[in-house]
Amino acid sequence: MTAHNGEQLYGLRRVLTSLRMGLHPELRGLSLAQKLAIYRVSKESKLTRLNGRVYQNTFTPYWPSAAYDRFMRGLVATGTGTPTPVIINFAVTALCICKCWHCSFSNRVKRDQLSLDELKTGIAAAQDLGTSVIGFTGGEPLLRDDLEQIIAAVDERSMPLLFTTGYKLTAERVAALEDAGLGVPVVSLDHYDPAKHDAGRGVQGMHAYALKAIELFKAAGFYTCVSFVPTRALLDEPDEFWKVLDFIRDQGVNDMRLTSPILSGNLTARPEEALEARHVQLIHEAQRRSTRTPGEPGMFAYDYFEGEEFYGCGAGYNYVFVDSLGNVCPCDFTMMSFGSIRDQPLGEIWSKIHSRFQVPGRTCYATKIAGHVAALESDRWPLSEEDSARVHEQCPSYDECLPRFHREMGCRAP
Repeated sequence: MTAHNGEQLYGLRRVLTSLRMGLHPELRGLSLAQKLAIYRVSKESKLTRLNGRVYQNTFTPYWPSAAYDRFMRGLVATGTGTPTPVIINFAVTALCICKCWHCSFSNRVKRDQLSLDELKTGIAAAQDLGTSVIGFTGGEPLLRDDLEQIIAAVDERSMPLLFTTGYKLTAERVAALEDAGLGVPVVSLDHYDPAKHDAGRGVQGMHAYALKAIELFKAAGFYTCVSFVPTRALLDEPDEFWKVLDFIRDQGVNDMRLTSPILSGNLTARPEEALEARHVQLIHEAQRRSTRTPGEPGMFAYDYFEGEEFYGCGAGYNYVFVDSLGNVCPCDFTMMSFGSIRDQPLGEIWSKIHSRFQVPGRTCYATKIAGHVAALESDRWPLSEEDSARVHEQCPSYDECLPRFHREMGCRAP
């Protein structure tokens, strides 16, 4: 078993660190009930000290940092009812070596990706809107030779993330990404069996690339994360599911994003891929084991944190996605667009989005609207602004009952 980078904080060390983080100036005006709401959510994540920084998960900038200060400001704003794009992901390319079974980026135009200058403009606009975490995804971002310049465009107000398969990554490229200011790398890894991982990715050799990328990022001192998408078939075999989690743990990673199959892209018209309650319960067990067991990597299971008991779905409320053509979407998985940054400033498009997504929903919005999207039988994804507005009117993103965290923070449905 390879050792983790950094030190996981438990017991008194966690208590003392949590108290210091909890004395943040942005929290001073909150009521005791609001502070307890934040604590209830934060205690479900590990704290890891690495290189003088404390990491909570891949959705939160490390502490202390200017990005963390901004994140706390955004957390209070969105918790109490003010839409703020705390997190924005940019797809820097639609090009990819893989053909993943669950790909949310399928059926999108694969040409005319945003230029470096267009991305720099979009990044600056995102930061001006209050964004504290900026993710770079694709496609496969490593296929862009100017990726380091894109990452370097993010200043200290935000933490950059990279989502990658690890394709042909080298130590030299990792050093360049570090010099550019990369905060956290997230590497796709779905199984302990190379054949099964590669089958899911549609290309042989991807398992080996992923394992090498993890080792390279760890060796460079990064807080290293894995992105894991379990199939229904895997969740139907709990022993195999736990074996995969143990394998990921044994790679010595710090953190894991466990993303359930979402009905978008390749899965838009495949409702049979949606998880059942028994699958979600198993994922909840994995989240609790991860948080409470020293030596396990941290975990952010979407079905856990984005459910009714915690944050709910923040698509279009505290999160947006810009695809490789500049379309601005409520999230990576929601096949809607409300304009392109090639035609309008990001701030103007964000205003249109949050006028519709005024509070968070209680369930994944992409899966919620999948049937409506599939019924349109569009040959162009994301949907046009007109079709997107029509779908949102037919299927609103929220209802009168908000996720528990936002209720406890005092947020109210419009």
